[in-house]
Amino acid sequence: MKMNLLKKAVALSLCVSVLLTACAKTEAANENKAAEQPAAAETKTEEKTYKIGISQLLEHPSLDQAREGFVDELKALGVNAEVDYVNAQGETNNTLIIAEKFVKDEVDMIYSIATLSTQSAKQAAEESEIPVVFSSVTDPVYSQIVTAADKIENVTGVTDKVEALEILKSAKDLKKDASVIGIIYNTGESNSEVQVEEVKAAASQLGMTVETVGITTANDIPQAVGTLAKKIDIMYIISDNVVASSIQLVANLCLENKIISISSIESQAADGILMGNGLNYYELGRQAAAMAKKILVDGTSIKEVHVEQPSGLKKIVNVKTMEALGLTKDNPAFEGAEFIN
Repeated sequence: MKMNLLKKAVALSLCVSVLLTACAKTEAANENKAAEQPAAAETKTEEKTYKIGISQLLEHPSLDQAREGFVDELKALGVNAEVDYVNAQGETNNTLIIAEKFVKDEVDMIYSIATLSTQSAKQAAEESEIPVVFSSVTDPVYSQIVTAADKIENVTGVTDKVEALEILKSAKDLKKDASVIGIIYNTGESNSEVQVEEVKAAASQLGMTVETVGITTANDIPQAVGTLAKKIDIMYIISDNVVASSIQLVANLCLENKIISISSIESQAADGILMGNGLNYYELGRQAAAMAKKILVDGTSIKEVHVEQPSGLKKIVNVKTMEALGLTKDNPAFEGAEFIN
């Protein structure tokens, strides 16, 4: 009897030993797995970095501001973006080469600045799923970028269109007997042709006429101003890329000929134009960035992100130019304006 009890005790002891050994191995194995893998609570998912290709037609202050505003606002909105910026240096052929490279690189979005860059971006990206957001395009319908502001395929953005009638009303205040408006424009930009027609239509409502001179390069500007100086009362600076690239030259030539100059781009007052009565291209870029976020981060279909009009219009007057032309701050045209030296 005692022998049987002893055998049972030994057997039980062996079973416990085996169980303890198995538990120890299991626990050790679990510890090894835990060491190999971080705890689920400690796992972090990195935010996506979006690759954005920026195609800019050429370098000049307005388009540069549209780019800077876009990049700055992306950061402000918390969008992680890797930006590939390429400038076409004013060459139309380059805009298509740039856009095709972005498509080949499979960027997440193309941001195109100016009409020609946008037309090329649309052409290059139309067979891909890459969205295109533009700025600095005056009339995307006329330029065949979109069929309508609310009918979007793979391209949308914010225009830089400013109502010509309001600017011409200011021109009438600047010079009561003003009857002839002058415009210099690049004949190769559909963007500029649209604006010329709009200014003509607005001028006719105010009993004014418009004289134009077409140019192809900045070298044509001195002769163009000289031709218009004999005929016009006020020079109207439209949003034209060739003219904008030499805006200080235009401002100086107007002043030499005692011509009042007004612009649809408010920042050009800093370059010597008497009054900039229009939009801020930095704000234009910020507005485009907000649209980009909707598409990339928020997951909104680009078809639902309609073309927008510019916001934040303002009026700026160059005091030195004003005084050189014999004008004063109490002129009705300057009401609500910011004065700069």
